[in-house]
Amino acid sequence: MIKNVIFDLGRVMYRYWPREDLINLGYSEARADRLMEIVFDNPLWIEFDRGTYTMSAGVEKICADYPDDAADIRHIFSDGWADRVEVLMPESVNFFREVREGGYKTYVLSNFPEDGFEYIRKRDAFFFDQMDGIVVSGYEKLIKPDPAIYHLILGRYNLIPQETVFIDDMEKNINAARDLGIHGILFKNIEDCKARFKTLTATD
Repeated sequence: MIKNVIFDLGRVMYRYWPREDLINLGYSEARADRLMEIVFDNPLWIEFDRGTYTMSAGVEKICADYPDDAADIRHIFSDGWADRVEVLMPESVNFFREVREGGYKTYVLSNFPEDGFEYIRKRDAFFFDQMDGIVVSGYEKLIKPDPAIYHLILGRYNLIPQETVFIDDMEKNINAARDLGIHGILFKNIEDCKARFKTLTATD
């Protein structure tokens, strides 16, 4: 019987498409590709999530590494970046509400920089205040798919793996959860997710 639902944030609950933002800011396709490569595909981005760097310090590190691109990098992360790029998806919020109304406990497990999460936590308090527990990589200095972060959320909130389902958009993160006995739903779109959740909980 499923009792607990753990949600990832990016591309599950939140719309997160930085390349689209670059195009909307007026960068050409080629320039957007270049900025994606040196910023969002940079191995340093993982260290933001791990909590090695704050977002602000990490951005300055990337600027120092790529001085010719520094002006554009700072422009991308000027005031309003999170409000443009990290936006709750209404259809996912509606699904979350259905889950809550179904009597399931709800949790967050996300790779997210600490300072970035602080911002959306305050901005979207109506959503996060309904959670029964939250584990964010930047605070814990652990990132998915490291098994340690799954053990952490299970232990902190006394969750039984077989009673828990984890929804994430990355297969490697789902596989890591399943290795520990947690049910997994690979998020592709909201309709597929709802159908898989209904199948999984049909005998509850």
